[in-house]
Formats: sequence, structure tokens, C-alpha cells
Amino acid sequence: MSVITVKNLNFKYPQNNKAALSDVSFCIEKGSYVAIVGYNGCGKSTLARLICGLEQPDSGTIEIQPNNRIGIIFQSPKDQLVSSMISRDVGFGPQNLGLPAGEVELRVIESLNIVDMLDRAGSSTSAISLGQTQKVALSGVIALRPEILILDEAVSMLDPVSRAEILEFIRYWHKCGNTIIQITHDLETLADADTVLGIEDGKVFFYGTQRAFLENKENVKRICGEDLQKCSRTSFEGREAALSLRNVNFVHNKQDRHGIFDINLDFYKGTLTALTGSSGAGKSTLLEVCAGLQKPESGKVYAKPWPVIAQQNAQAALFEPFAADDVAFGARNRGLSGKPLVERVKRCMDEAALPFDKFGERRTFELSGGEQRRLAIAGILALDADVVMFDEPTAGLDSPSRAEVMNLLRRLADEGKTVIFSTHKRDEADFADREVVIKDGRVIADSLTPSILLEKTEADEASVMEASPSAGLIAGLKNLSLGLSRSRHSKKSPVEKLSPALRILLFFALFSFSLAVRPLWLCALAIVVAALYCKISGFSLRRLLSAWLKILPFLIFFGVFQMIFHKALPDEVHFINWRWFTVTPSKLLFCLATILRTDAALACISGFFVSTPEYDLMDGLNILLTPLRLCHVPVRYFILIIEVIFRFIPLLVDEAVSILKTQAIRGGLGTVKGKLAKIRAVIPLIIPLIIQSIKRSEALADAITMRCFK
Repeated sequence: MSVITVKNLNFKYPQNNKAALSDVSFCIEKGSYVAIVGYNGCGKSTLARLICGLEQPDSGTIEIQPNNRIGIIFQSPKDQLVSSMISRDVGFGPQNLGLPAGEVELRVIESLNIVDMLDRAGSSTSAISLGQTQKVALSGVIALRPEILILDEAVSMLDPVSRAEILEFIRYWHKCGNTIIQITHDLETLADADTVLGIEDGKVFFYGTQRAFLENKENVKRICGEDLQKCSRTSFEGREAALSLRNVNFVHNKQDRHGIFDINLDFYKGTLTALTGSSGAGKSTLLEVCAGLQKPESGKVYAKPWPVIAQQNAQAALFEPFAADDVAFGARNRGLSGKPLVERVKRCMDEAALPFDKFGERRTFELSGGEQRRLAIAGILALDADVVMFDEPTAGLDSPSRAEVMNLLRRLADEGKTVIFSTHKRDEADFADREVVIKDGRVIADSLTPSILLEKTEADEASVMEASPSAGLIAGLKNLSLGLSRSRHSKKSPVEKLSPALRILLFFALFSFSLAVRPLWLCALAIVVAALYCKISGFSLRRLLSAWLKILPFLIFFGVFQMIFHKALPDEVHFINWRWFTVTPSKLLFCLATILRTDAALACISGFFVSTPEYDLMDGLNILLTPLRLCHVPVRYFILIIEVIFRFIPLLVDEAVSILKTQAIRGGLGTVKGKLAKIRAVIPLIIPLIIQSIKRSEALADAITMRCFK
């Protein structure tokens, strides 16, 4: 029995002359395991979105058998998450199904246990690695118990152990009678399928059994490529260290001690080094410290000149509207222009397997995930740096593109550059000259021979690398993100011991009192009460005083402005009398009262948010709005809006951090010194952040839809 029937399907994205899918027809049997294969950008993800109903075809039909829930894991895992806390995110779908609280909790535990993330159930979704984010995204869909499970490169960013565990679960889910649709380039994943659907340039070129596909060696080579050919490893003898780390320590979050510790490494000119380790081991952190994007808490980094890095999150690394302009961005900032700039852009795009003639005028947001990753690599190549680092450069790439990227890294090393990359793939680690294994932020293995390691010499003090001028701004935004996501707060304050509903009522009472009082002595009392509330909520009084001092100039400015409109009392003394602007005792008291009320309100807000995380706020609102719910008022929509806001604000801050990192790497910010320079540094973030905000909003809407919210 066919559970999905597709007939003569055609689809084209707006502002794109080329059809994404053309005359596609096939049937998927209930309980089958179908692999959809093809190159990056061939239309696989578009087909998945059409099946889910997230896009509407231009022509043709898609028929899905009733009573078959569809769950999809998106290619970008961050697009999947709705809530700011892991357990709440996984439980979002089951709650929308109207399941009892006990059943929701059971599904959350089971789903997180499947992906080995149960110990992080209480963590923030913005405080985990990209690989761990992919696990959480999968568990959120599993909790829905979908009869049709679509996986769009869902294991591409996982380490081998986690990958094997997830694939084993998918096999189990298939054996239970569910339908699996796996979008993949991987021969290992393909081996589990019973049916293969091959797509090229939006058209079906193969539809048949897995056995028939694998027997056709041309098909296998066409899609899965060939294994990386091992090269003779480069000798390290007599080579000069281009990048050195001595006793380097860096911690993201002092509560859970996630970071890198006591790192002592040398990376040599003309060599290719692979960093391996499980998701969240610290590989990305190590690369960012080497690139100067994070300032070590202790230890030193030696490099001359500055290393550059292609980030793991390729989407955030692109902020120009057209592909060629994005590649040219960094080189232009380094002073290249005219014909030499055009030639470098062409060369780098060709080297990254994105031919300039074909992709130069393509819009960046129209590119597939794999094409965006290659474009980000091209932008880093255009900087022509001596030390080049790549964070998971082949994640999500089809096999031919993967081989091209790995061969590119080899060519860069052969040209004398120092090349470092992180990977989860065994053959890529074997392809490198050297493998460094990271576990829990520490180097636990290094394939470099002991004789070379013993010959380490003290690095040249003249080459000590200071952190990027933007590192402080990046750290500030990351701290803001951690604060918003409650990742830094662990000890419960007296206020937190109250029920969520009581906390909300207490806040509204104090906040309303702060804004409503008028006599000066009551305003002073409001300040004292608000400060006491902050103290017992766990918010530092020192931080509160600092916040007050920072906003004081603005309050004074608006207070002076208010004097123009506030009427003076009859017969009172006029300290200043200039045209329409007068200063009298009553006006001064009015301005002072306004400042005190505003400070008291700010203190109430600070105390509330430090003591009431997003999940408690949702629970409290659910209780307080029960009377409205009994009157059939749709309060669920109001609560969802608040929940999305809590999720979206840290997400945008993280997006700003990623854009800021890319701008810093590619020279878009210059030197960030002084307040005016900091303001100028933020300006280049505005347009990219607006674009990313729109994309994130659309992705979040899709995620909410696919998590059964109605």
C-alpha cells in the first residue's frame, strides 16, 4: 500500500529561473525505507519540504495516506528547536498533541535517552554544540512518534559513536512498521534502505531497489564518490611551527566547566592536521582560540601572521546578497581591488567546487546547505592566509564535493600553508598528516611521533598573538546569550523556591507599585523594596548598581527634556528661567521621582528574570490564565508567542555572534577601540542580522508547524 504518492510534481522558487523539481513522480510504500540521493542542490531538501506541506507545488500532486503523522529533521539543526531549554523543546510536540503531563514527561525521557542527551535535559538549547543540537532536534521529532520519519542529512554532524547509535535507532523505528525517508550521500546510510530515489538537476534519474542501485557501479560512483585516497604523510622533520599554544585554558561556562584545558600544541608549516573527538569535546573552541575569536583565560597563543577560520555554521558566514560579492568581501578589506580581486574570487570559487561562471551571480540564500558551506570555504581561501583552519568543512557535502574539499586542503598544505581542520570521519582523519584527539577539552592523543614532540622549543615571544579587537564584543554578546538562556545560574534563591505563579504575581505587584507611586518618599521606598527583591532573587546588587549608573545619563537627559512640558507650581522659586525652559523645585522633585521609579522598575525586571527562567514563566502563566482557558479564550497562542520570544532573542544574539566572528575573520570590523569604534563595529551587523532574522523566523514557523502546533 502506498503511503505517499507523488505525480508530475513541478516546483520553482521565486526569483529563480531554474526549476528546483521537474516532473517528479514516484510512490513510497508503507513501512519502507527510502533513501533519496543526489548532489548538493539537486532538489532533495525541496522535495522533503513539499512532502511535509511546507511548500506548495506549482503543479502536480502529493497524496499522503490519512492518519500518518510526518516528522522531519531539517538539514540545519538550529532551525528545528522551539524552546530555550532542552527538555521543554522535546516536550513541545507531545504537549501540542494534548497528551497528559505524565505521558509527555515519559516521552521526553525516552527520546533524550535514545540520543544520549538525558543528562543535559535541564541545559539551555543555546549552550550545546552543533552536533548535540542535531541530537536534540532528532529527539524532539521522535517524541511525536511519527509514522513517516524524514531525515535530511540528520547524522551529518555527529561523531561516529553517536552516529552509529542514531542509525541503530532508525533501523529499530523502521522495524516497528514506520516509514523512513533518509536524504543522504553516505554509502553506509544507503545500505539500510530497501528503495533508492535518485535525483539530479530536479529530475528523477533512478527509482528502484537498493540492490539494483548498488549493482550499478556508475550510480554509486556518481552519488557516493570514491573513498579518499591515502597519501604518504608529510615528514615533520625540520619544519617550523607556524602556530603554537602553551598552557592555554578557556572556559565558556564556569558552572559546567565546558571549554579547553592545558593545551600545548605546535602546528607546522606545510602540514595538514585533523582534530577529532566527539560532539562538544572542544574542537571548535580550540580553533576559535587559535583564530583570536576567544581570549584565553590563561596561557599564550603564538602565531604570525593571524590565522583564519571557516566556521562550522556556514549560513552565518554569508552576509552578502550575491555569491561572488561574499567571496570578495574579505579580500577587498585586505586591500585587493580591480582585476586582481576578480581573478582571486574566480580562482577561490573554482577551487571550492563552485565554478564562478555558474555560481558567481547566484543569491547566497538560494544556495543549498552544501553549496553554502563551499561558498564559506571560498571566502576564507580568498584571504590567502598562511594558517588556515576549517571547522567541519565537509559536513553535509555530497561525496564528490567532499573529496574536492579534502584534496583542496591537501593542496593548500603542499603550497606551504598550515592547514588544520576538525572532523568526525575516520577516512578524513587518516587522510591528514597528523591527528590530534580532543576529549572533554583536553588533548588525549597525538599521532605526531614522540621524537618530534620532545624537540619543542620555546616559542618566539615576538609572535605572541593577541585576541582579535572584536573578541571583547564577541565575549560580551556570548555572556548576554548565556544570561538570556539562564546558562550561568545554578543556585536557587529564596524567590525561586516560590511556585511560578506566585513569582509572577509578586513581580507584577512590585513592578506596578514602582510605576504607580508618585510622592518622593514612596519612590525612595520603591527603590529600597526593589533592591531587596533583587537581593533575594539572586541578582547581584553590584550588577544592579552598575546598570543604574549606565542608564543614569539617559534618565537625566529625559528628565531635563520633561521639564519643558511639566508645569511649575504658582509662586514657586525659578532657579532657571530661559524662554520655555524653567527649573523649579517642583520640577526637580518630579524628575528625581521619575528617575527613582524607573530604577525601581529596572530592579524588579532584573530580579524577576534572574529568578524565573522561561519554563517557569510558561508554567506560571498556564496556571494564572486558567480562568480564561475555561472561558474558551485561546491563551495557548499568547503563551506560545512568549515562548518563541524567549527562544528567538538568544537565537538572534547567537546569530549576531556568528556574524561578528565572520566579520572579524574577514576584516570587516577594523580595530574596535573606544565607544565610537564599538558603535561603528555594530553597524555592519545590522543588515546581515535583519536578513538572518527573517530566515530564522521562517525556519521557526516551519518548526512549530511540524511539531503539531495548531
